Amino acid sequence: MENLISLFYVGPQQAVPVVVALILWIGLAGLGYLVTGRDRITEANAFFGWAAVSIAFTVVGVFARGSFSVLAALVGTLALVGIVLAWRRGDSLFVPGSWRVAVLALPLLLIAGAMDPSQWDEFSHWLPAARFLIENDEFPSGDKTFTGFAGYPYGWPLLTYLGARIGGRLFDNLGGQLNLLMLLTFAVFALRTAYVVGGKPRGGVIGWPFAAAAALVATAFNPTFVQKIVLTAYSDISSAVATGVAVLVGFIVLERLAGRERGSMPGGAWQLGLVLALLINVRQTNLIVFLAVAIAMSLVAWRDPEIGFKRFALLLLAALIPALILYVLWRGHIVTALGGSASAEASLRPLAEWNFPLIPRILAAMGEVASKKFAFFIPMFIACGLAARALVRCRTGLDRISMLVAVVFAINLAFLMVTYLGHFGRDQAVTAVSFWRYNIDVGMVAVIFLTVGAIWFWRGRASFDTYPKWLAPLAICLVIALPFGFVTKIRFDFEPPKPHYIAVAKQLAPRAADLGNVYVADPAGNGEAAVITRYYLDRPGMGWLSAFSGPTPAVVEAYLAQIKPGNHVLVHSIWEGMSEAFGQQLDRRTSYLFRREPGEWLLVGVWTKPADHPY
Repeated sequence: MENLISLFYVGPQQAVPVVVALILWIGLAGLGYLVTGRDRITEANAFFGWAAVSIAFTVVGVFARGSFSVLAALVGTLALVGIVLAWRRGDSLFVPGSWRVAVLALPLLLIAGAMDPSQWDEFSHWLPAARFLIENDEFPSGDKTFTGFAGYPYGWPLLTYLGARIGGRLFDNLGGQLNLLMLLTFAVFALRTAYVVGGKPRGGVIGWPFAAAAALVATAFNPTFVQKIVLTAYSDISSAVATGVAVLVGFIVLERLAGRERGSMPGGAWQLGLVLALLINVRQTNLIVFLAVAIAMSLVAWRDPEIGFKRFALLLLAALIPALILYVLWRGHIVTALGGSASAEASLRPLAEWNFPLIPRILAAMGEVASKKFAFFIPMFIACGLAARALVRCRTGLDRISMLVAVVFAINLAFLMVTYLGHFGRDQAVTAVSFWRYNIDVGMVAVIFLTVGAIWFWRGRASFDTYPKWLAPLAICLVIALPFGFVTKIRFDFEPPKPHYIAVAKQLAPRAADLGNVYVADPAGNGEAAVITRYYLDRPGMGWLSAFSGPTPAVVEAYLAQIKPGNHVLVHSIWEGMSEAFGQQLDRRTSYLFRREPGEWLLVGVWTKPADHPY
């Protein structure tokens, strides 16, 4: 029982990142309210604010280095102005009653607040990227950079940066909190849009039944809810949600053009432009998704007889301008400030080196993954079938949603095939490495289709309140109970051996400045001990030895020989010849810290590994 309680509660400090995330999310909604007109889409206020932050920091950061603190203060002031204006005008920053969704999700938010980062890419890129912004107050440039893809866009790490400005320090588990808030806000947007598509009113104040439905759509009923991605600093969920919001805003803009929704065309173009600019500034590869959304909207406008295509073309052109300007500015920064280095971002190999002979094996591997993740791929293939029918005759809201969803999914799928051919090496290509994870990057289109499809086929109901009386209490209890029932799966940061590596690194961190260069020798490990250690010690260029180094006594000896007097080596696993090299018998159930002295190694730290440590 004590172990179970420790999964839920580690101390009152776990509530701090939850509070910081909520303050930031409300502030973004206030900013979104301020930068949009009276015909704004309330459900997307926070995303409009995030887009404004992304645009402002990118533009200012490219031209004026070291200015982020001033800009953060200005953005915070404007957000507060937006909140006050909304309050004085009697307007809402979120859909009225959204607080009920947050209350139902509070157990999950608090559990996430107790977690440590634990995934490879968190330590190797996303957290170092955010820390760089916090420590330097500017984007990487020249020699002032960090290990990782310094040329990646910063739309996502900027939120962690702003969270640090609010809370006074870096919260390395803030990404999980923000991902949950994004998913919950998006679920409300998707459900309310689904009501409209189903021929029902969008609805007023969110009640407890609707709040429970939104929380379930965001989590349990979300086919791409993978806790090891959602509750991390990874950008996959932010990318997926930005894609979903762009599709939903695009749908509403198309409905306005057809006269089925109220709202001005300039306002619609500006709001669409904001979310497209956000989308393109979250991940490098989102240029493809950005183009996919534009193509999908164009197809709907072409096939919908109630939409004037010329008017649509002018609106789309206006909406694309902010994103394209932002993209060009960032590309210019990569060339001028980062030297256009291929190491700054992912890139394609020359065409002659592409994996064309491997196409059958790549397709087979993709198919195998799809068969296992049928909850996502089957709805997507159904959407593609409905979209094909809609190309012939587009009449209903379901037709239009299916076309938007299917085109984004299909173009992303085609792009993934290109990456396996032209970016990845042979071994990664034939296994379609991370194919499921890369589909999660557009996963919210599946949530849109499933939500709209469910409401469409149940459109005879006026609202959730007309369902059996027992259904609403059951949904509410389910939302509250699920985090407790699955807490062992949610707390994946407890999976060994990572907690041991993190604990050791955290103990070393306060005296990192006195340790000199710290090398990691983990010849039985996969390297995660090293990425964890170098993150907590802030040693981005630190070398390491792992199982992938091909350890032999000679390799180990050569690795240790490069360490100069005064520097340290952290030993997390033992290999043949290591006891002799260090001059004492080493125990495989122990981690050691040695300092290099002239002609000898001095033992300065010992940590006993937990019983569940795998080696």
